[in-house]
Amino acid sequence: MPIRQIARASSARRRRKLGEIVAERIVGEIIRRGWNEGEVLGTEQDFMDFFRISRATFREAVRQLEWSGAAGMRRGAHGGLVVKAPPRHAIVHALKTYFELTKVERRLLDETAATLRAAPRMRPDGAGNQAIELFLEALDSRSLSDLVAERLAGAGGIKLSETVAQRLVQEIEGRDFEQGANLGNEIDLQRRFGVSRAVLREALRPLELHDIIRVKTGAHGGIIIHGFDPDYTITLATTYLAFARLPLSDLWETQNALKLVAVEGFVARADADTLRALERALERLEHASAPHYLLAASEFHLLIADNSGNRAAALCVGILHRYGLTVLPRPDEAYLPALKQQHRDLLEAAIRGDAASARASMQAMYDHSRRWIARIERDLERRGAQSG
Repeated sequence: MPIRQIARASSARRRRKLGEIVAERIVGEIIRRGWNEGEVLGTEQDFMDFFRISRATFREAVRQLEWSGAAGMRRGAHGGLVVKAPPRHAIVHALKTYFELTKVERRLLDETAATLRAAPRMRPDGAGNQAIELFLEALDSRSLSDLVAERLAGAGGIKLSETVAQRLVQEIEGRDFEQGANLGNEIDLQRRFGVSRAVLREALRPLELHDIIRVKTGAHGGIIIHGFDPDYTITLATTYLAFARLPLSDLWETQNALKLVAVEGFVARADADTLRALERALERLEHASAPHYLLAASEFHLLIADNSGNRAAALCVGILHRYGLTVLPRPDEAYLPALKQQHRDLLEAAIRGDAASARASMQAMYDHSRRWIARIERDLERRGAQSG
């Protein structure tokens, strides 16, 4: 099942709480300011006044910022919300949670890893690709339990709420992700795990954000197993890439290696409805001017990845496109006619069932865009040298 259909297959998408929206806006501001680790962004009262929110809502936003590793509160005279470095292990854990709970086959994980290892490189200096390294870590053979054991053995240890969350994930895995199953109410779970209400709720919140569970109140309520919305996983990984200041060449060589494989799977699997959806995406792309082109192209390519038959690759492509929309500059209008023609050629090949021609069209897009990315990076290096 395409990753964007997992949540739809169950019921309406999870309603985002105000604290989550505030946290997202704060991360956006951190990125805009250049992600200056250690910078104090303001006090609790500053944020309550700016967003016109309650203390409870702000503290919910802080919990989410702490889970993502983007920021945390510091007490004292010089305290406030402090910018931090997102921990790599949290992003790897989020990706593995998606792979395990949605039962992505080991074969597909290995195929995706092999594709990334073989990705051609744009830069001649032999520098490592940060995106590929991150995804390979998430695609390796370690389980979620293995990751928790590694952290428990480390110097920093692990919070009690994280341990409870992991045990809940293991229970859900044991039930083969049976949607609608009731894990029990809060009191049941407090007794089972021997924890306070505060610790339990802290453990449940990240599972709610991933839409793994929903908390239902009332006589027949409890902690209900739900679908799995990949959007929060994509958001967390995108936050990490923004902090890591992923070079544009890393972005481009990673996503295009994955998309060359995805387009072959798409052509082999696409039915009439999927091809019509791609035709509609192409229509929007063809009418897109430079300011809107990247968003339209992203929709086109995500549809291909999501229907490629490889949910591991599709998740990685989704992360890279989300990140790309935040960092890529507006393309030059002069590039668009050739790129739009290559998208038309790809669609025509897919309709014919010609995987080789569809891959060739995707490769042509990559070669065309690679020159654009290389020019951008040269300009950035030149400006950096001049300012230095």
